[in-house]
Amino acid sequence: MYILSESELALRGKLEQQVNTGFLLRGLALRQIRELKLYRDDYDSFPEYCTAVFGLTFDYIKRCITAAETYKHIVKYLQTNGLNDPYPMKQRQLRPIFQADLSPTEAGEVWVMAVNLAACEVPTSAIVKEAVKLYLQQKYPPTNPFRVGEICRILRGVPGKSKCWCMVAEVKDTECVVDTWDGQYTVGIDDLLSLRLRKKEKEQMLSWGERMSALSEVGELSEAALWVLKGLEKLERAELTPLEEKLLELLEDEYLLD
Repeated sequence: MYILSESELALRGKLEQQVNTGFLLRGLALRQIRELKLYRDDYDSFPEYCTAVFGLTFDYIKRCITAAETYKHIVKYLQTNGLNDPYPMKQRQLRPIFQADLSPTEAGEVWVMAVNLAACEVPTSAIVKEAVKLYLQQKYPPTNPFRVGEICRILRGVPGKSKCWCMVAEVKDTECVVDTWDGQYTVGIDDLLSLRLRKKEKEQMLSWGERMSALSEVGELSEAALWVLKGLEKLERAELTPLEEKLLELLEDEYLLD
């Protein structure tokens, strides 16, 4: 087994004390222990050492080290550009940045954007997350993958329409205008999922979708009728079962008798 020198032991003791301080010193100390292999007298690996000595998971250790590195990138960016923006104060404020795998310069640019969004105050992690999203959209504009007439599912973003199917009516840069059986909505491209239907399946779905739309136009529907229609709008297949067909026909007989 490897024997550490007195200077190495003294350095490790100092660094281990730093692990119990703020996130920056913690991350820097852990990185130095790892790089100098100051654990190798008693442990075969760095993860084993961290678990035994600090009771920390290796994933958490990696976040600590990455957060410290990200902090240094941001400070260097601010100092290089002569900016007086406040520095990060917590690891969670940095997490959206290093999770996005940004370069050192990009990390600094995102932090400045987050500070501006926070009215020149230290931004919360939620604001930093929003800044990362806005930054990536501006620097790497997304391409709208959807086409007019495509059948999709609304994942989120429209109250009351989560998991409902729809048809794309208009394609914009970062969003689509979609038609559902009872209305039209604007949905971001990240909140839509294509059902990738074949032509016959698409025609089948649109066919009973038109029947549902006709029912939505007759006026006020009963609670039972809405319950049936709201169930049909979340189906993940193009063909109705015999029971579903009978329920739809029953509603048509009730409301579209004329």
